[in-house]
Order: sequence, then structure tokens, then C-alpha cells
Amino acid sequence: MFRGDDFDLTIVSHTEPLDIDIYARDTYYFNYESPALEAVIEALNATSDPDARNAQLAEAQKIVTGDSVNGFLFQLARLGVWRKGLKGMWRNAPVQAIDLTGVRWE
Repeated sequence: MFRGDDFDLTIVSHTEPLDIDIYARDTYYFNYESPALEAVIEALNATSDPDARNAQLAEAQKIVTGDSVNGFLFQLARLGVWRKGLKGMWRNAPVQAIDLTGVRWE
């Protein structure tokens, strides 16, 4: 599907945090072009202030959802089982990796 744009529908799990910039890539497989979004992403990339970045990210999300670039079907379930006494496991996961940096036995 990534070659030649020869597809009608895809189902892809985009779960990477802060990957909103993929929508500003004209050649990405969405085939979405938005000068307004590109301007917001350009400003975002030039900004280090956390409050300003949050506002720009919110604006980018409004543009993408307002233009209905994708149909958001669901959030992948997080299912985990571990022994009692293990602390620090994430209850919810913003990424598909399992971060063990804060895990410990008590």
C-alpha cells in the first residue's frame, strides 16, 4: 500500500506519541495536504516553550480532525499480568513499548 497509492482503505495502528507531524508530509501515504497544518507544524518545530507547544499541538489536532484525514476507530487495549508486589508498571500506555525504567519489587 505504501507504493503507488494503490489502495482504497487501510487500517493502521498509529500509536506513536507526538507523531502529528506525519500529517504535514505531503508525500505520506495519507495524501493529505494542508498549508494551515504545515504552518502550525513549522511553528511547533521552532518552539521550545511548553505552553506554546501545547497550544500548537492542540491547533494541529483540530485541523487534522476537522479535515477528517483519518477515521479514528479505537485505542488499542492495554492488557498486562504481573506478580503481586511489582510496582511501577504503567496502568495505561501512551506507546506500544513497555517502559520498565520505573519498575521495582516491593
